[in-house]
Amino acid sequence: MKLFFTLFSLLSLAATASIAKVTDTLQIKQGDLDMKALQTGSYSYILYTRKTKDSPAQRITLVKINVEAKPYNDKPAFFVTQEWDRDTIVHAASSVFDAKDFSTILHDTWWKSTGYSIKFDFEAKTVSFTERGIKGSIPDSVKLIAKKDFDQSFENYNLNWHADLLVYQVLPYKDGRTFVINYYDPGFGKAEKVNYSVTGSDFLVNNDGQKIDCWVLYHSDPGNIYERFWISKKTKEVLKEEDSSPGGYRYKIKIGVGGNVVHSP
Repeated sequence: MKLFFTLFSLLSLAATASIAKVTDTLQIKQGDLDMKALQTGSYSYILYTRKTKDSPAQRITLVKINVEAKPYNDKPAFFVTQEWDRDTIVHAASSVFDAKDFSTILHDTWWKSTGYSIKFDFEAKTVSFTERGIKGSIPDSVKLIAKKDFDQSFENYNLNWHADLLVYQVLPYKDGRTFVINYYDPGFGKAEKVNYSVTGSDFLVNNDGQKIDCWVLYHSDPGNIYERFWISKKTKEVLKEEDSSPGGYRYKIKIGVGGNVVHSP
């Protein structure tokens, strides 16, 4: 009988440990982010696509990001600008984020391919459009959908998907943890819950040949579509991103870091 209870206890402990590992899921809420880890200043990424992992790089783009801490309407905030250059500027965005929880206060985005910019004011709860090279006028359907999705985003605390490289700097990492993030990319669809899992660790190599210990963060969708990020454990910066889609692969590599991965033992 004693042996039975001993075996039962061991099995119970194993089951409990297994459940604990599987259920290490954190729904990101206000207060969960380590805002002190956010890197201010300017840094750049090389963005490119490939048809296969071994094919030549295409659509090479320089992504420039600047993060500055300063007040907005007398409240601590972060001002973030992005500029994407590919022979000419193809995209620009400027955003203001609350310094306490990184919620979006203001977001102004422009893509050359659309020919107009959209400004989302989260304090005034307004959306405004500015024509910038569009042939014809901005369709009313585009305006209606953007405003509807924007209004719906206020139902939950959301993080700005367009600033995801910054969001991943401030997450509380832990091996095996899954983050559930309410993401909203203003102007590009409704807010949604997205799961990102810490699948382990890897090493990247910088230009000096030094290995950088990284968390590996992974998100997938049906149809063999995934995103994978390598985040420095020391600085919390995203050093590499690899995206897969039916059309091929897309990469972002932080300048100063090689793209090769040295897998951890």
